[in-house]
Amino acid sequence: MVQMQTEYKRIVSPLKYQTRCVAAFPDLQGFLVGSIEGRVGVHHLDDQQQNKNFTFKCHRDGNEIYSVNSLNFHPVHHTFATAGSDGAFNFWDKDSKQRLKAMSRCSQPIPCSTFNNDGSIFAYSVCYDWSKGAENHNPATAKTYIFLHLTQESDVKSKPRIGTSGRK
Repeated sequence: MVQMQTEYKRIVSPLKYQTRCVAAFPDLQGFLVGSIEGRVGVHHLDDQQQNKNFTFKCHRDGNEIYSVNSLNFHPVHHTFATAGSDGAFNFWDKDSKQRLKAMSRCSQPIPCSTFNNDGSIFAYSVCYDWSKGAENHNPATAKTYIFLHLTQESDVKSKPRIGTSGRK
């Protein structure tokens, strides 16, 4: 049994700026890390898998960069969701390095989110997340809402890879 105080491994973040969220791979072989610069890092723990590590940009609109606030793995398909200060959430496949589905933006940031135990519901909150400071907080318009999104399998399941088998 591993004691809670025993450090398993220490890794320097693959991202340059402040970390906002982290999620362990369902198989515990790595993790995702999200930052204030609108980037996600995909990092494998096994030294033999380091060539599969990568980072990608998300939660951006032109020159506007938004924080990645939440990362959640789908409990069945092992794809993942990102949610950000831009008020958007997206579903991704780390293995194919593709976005599976981009959802419509909300009027306020999404500070946190999660899937239910079978992945049929994606729950997220929408409210001011303080990313633009206290001077931009307006209590009259900054209402807090909880939304439940019924996920479609096509939104969260990896797409079949188109291979070149049979071709030369």
